[in-house]
Amino acid sequence: MEDLTVKLRYFPLDPVAAPPNPIRAEDLKKIAGATGTQITLENIVNKSRTVQGDIMREDTMDSHIEEVSQDVITVSAGDEEAMRAAIGALFKLYHAPRTVFGTWGSSPKGRELVLRYCDEAGDGWY
Repeated sequence: MEDLTVKLRYFPLDPVAAPPNPIRAEDLKKIAGATGTQITLENIVNKSRTVQGDIMREDTMDSHIEEVSQDVITVSAGDEEAMRAAIGALFKLYHAPRTVFGTWGSSPKGRELVLRYCDEAGDGWY
């Protein structure tokens, strides 16, 4: 079995990197069931995050990537076909992460698969 793990990091404070749709656990569960993968969601809220009306602010200086407010979708699959199907469904719903940090924490094979998929599908890396 291959080591295919992909972490997709979406940052709500970045107008380019935030997903266009809310990330919902029920959507992830449907995608996981349809593709035969395991998908988990971790919501991280930085301790310095503040919200005033419609404005959200956060001090990210000197913060580790794991501390910055973000939604982290982790996908694990036993084969490339299942992973490609899951990544395709996730990108269709949320688009590809658009920052250099977007796939940090992925296995090397998983990250390479995401990069190849983006090149082939022309998705999201505008």
